[in-house]
Amino acid sequence: MAREQLPTVTEERRCPNCGTRVARDAESCFMCGHDLRIMPRRSQRISIVDTLLVIAVVFVLVVWWQMGSRSQPTPIDATGNAILPTNVPLLSATQTPTTTPVPAPTPTNAPPTTSYIRHQVTTGETLLSIAGQYGISVAEIQSVNNLTNEFIRAGDVLIIPVLQAVGSNSTPLLNQASISRFQYTVKAGDTVVSIAVNFGSTVDDILAANNMSPRDIIRPGDVLVVPLRAAPDAVIASAAPVATAPADTQSSAPVVDKPSIYVEPRLIGPTEKETVARDEVVLFRWISVDLLADNEWYVLLIYPDGNAAQSLPSVWTKSTSYRLTPDYAPPSGLSADYAWQVSVARVEIGVEGQIVLEAASPPSEVRHFTWQ
Repeated sequence: MAREQLPTVTEERRCPNCGTRVARDAESCFMCGHDLRIMPRRSQRISIVDTLLVIAVVFVLVVWWQMGSRSQPTPIDATGNAILPTNVPLLSATQTPTTTPVPAPTPTNAPPTTSYIRHQVTTGETLLSIAGQYGISVAEIQSVNNLTNEFIRAGDVLIIPVLQAVGSNSTPLLNQASISRFQYTVKAGDTVVSIAVNFGSTVDDILAANNMSPRDIIRPGDVLVVPLRAAPDAVIASAAPVATAPADTQSSAPVVDKPSIYVEPRLIGPTEKETVARDEVVLFRWISVDLLADNEWYVLLIYPDGNAAQSLPSVWTKSTSYRLTPDYAPPSGLSADYAWQVSVARVEIGVEGQIVLEAASPPSEVRHFTWQ
């Protein structure tokens, strides 16, 4: 019995352009007319071997390029001179422009130093506002005044460290002035900074005169040497014996009463934040505390507070006013900020003949003015 032959299944053929089913032997699509004799090319795959070969060729080219770009060292002979190639024509000499050496400019500003002023706290002020007023940090004020917190009250007196930048136009009055040395006995609450502020000295001068470091501690009863620059001869000449009672009651030496401490001087002018024209005299005025003894003096301290301000010597006077002439005014077009205060100091002669300083009043409030 003969097997029944199954029909052959052929793959369906479609037009690659429009997708219409077409006959197996058709040469063109009856729907879109596409030429079915053009067979589409199959995409060629890149073998791994070809990829590795290309990478190897690129690597070789890169290495060759790097080796060729390196500059060859210039050969030298036995004497250490360079051997130049003979096939390179020498260039004709060209004139090199000569320049005159310019000396290095001299610094116009001296290194900044720190001055200390007193600030009396007013109602509403905080350590943060005071620090912003003087351009310093709260921590600096706390460190100088030995504060453990930010609590302050109206009427408190703070010592403020002010960074002073002395310009080239500043007259180094303090550096050129002679130095007089006084003795001071430390009292409770004194610091090196407060002593410097009271008598118009500087912390650095006091430390140097006493062979001290900034970390040394002073105690009540310690005797310090206080250097004062440009102290008038009349101040030294006015020194009176220290007022102490003689140990022997039968002694014929006179008993001198201990002078009292005056109230702080009350300032009149310039007023706070006043602006003075640079061609005008700055008139400092304050109210008398009382009739001063021969060895008692008003000490006017003028601190540079910024801009073109310069260092000025302390002023020792018997008067209740002082005129600062325009000779110390800032140059035209500039302004100078200053702070100032007044205190009373007493000059005495110690038991061994030393000149002794004593604060005869608390310092006044601190005021500010601008000279421009």
